[in-house]
Amino acid sequence: MSSIVTIAERKARETARRRAAADLVMSEMRAFGTEHGGRFLIFGSAAEDRMKFDSDLDVVVDFPAERESEAYDFVEDACRRQDLPADIHLKSTSSSGFLDRIRNHMVQVP
Repeated sequence: MSSIVTIAERKARETARRRAAADLVMSEMRAFGTEHGGRFLIFGSAAEDRMKFDSDLDVVVDFPAERESEAYDFVEDACRRQDLPADIHLKSTSSSGFLDRIRNHMVQVP
């Protein structure tokens, strides 16, 4: 006899999966940033430890201009491998207002 899985249980499982996926991606970002001379700024639910079943990974890519595209692609690919939606921004094209809004609610990697 199969057991019934409630919506709340499904949401809890997906929340845990996304949190673990975000942790793995951030670990990969740490290594990439260290090796390539840049950093990633994580903000939103992942940075504030409040991920939910429908959360994405919010990232600002802060790398030298010649590495920016490579770093953006790296994050996109890492998130895709983990089936984790991502909202990726380049620091170079982000407004100062946006960066000011997230400044006190972000985690720098590495």
